[in-house]
Amino acid sequence: MKTVRRTSTKGYRSDSPDRNNPFNVIKSGNISMKGVPHPVVGFDNTGAVKLMQPGGEYRFPGDTVLEIPMYQDSGRATAACLT
Repeated sequence: MKTVRRTSTKGYRSDSPDRNNPFNVIKSGNISMKGVPHPVVGFDNTGAVKLMQPGGEYRFPGDTVLEIPMYQDSGRATAACLT
């Protein structure tokens, strides 16, 4: 079975067409959280994990990052799931 992976260039920024996705794949290890209104957890292709906060700038050792939004009490994953 072939795996199809769609990537995002704007992630969860407020103006992104991908802002409501359950997850986004970013083809870069440099992640900007400018314009993102909520925390996002990132997992790169080397296994590094970071909880990223709005407005921050993050550098991962890998070259691809899986982003999952962290919302409180909305039925989606929360930061408590990571602890």
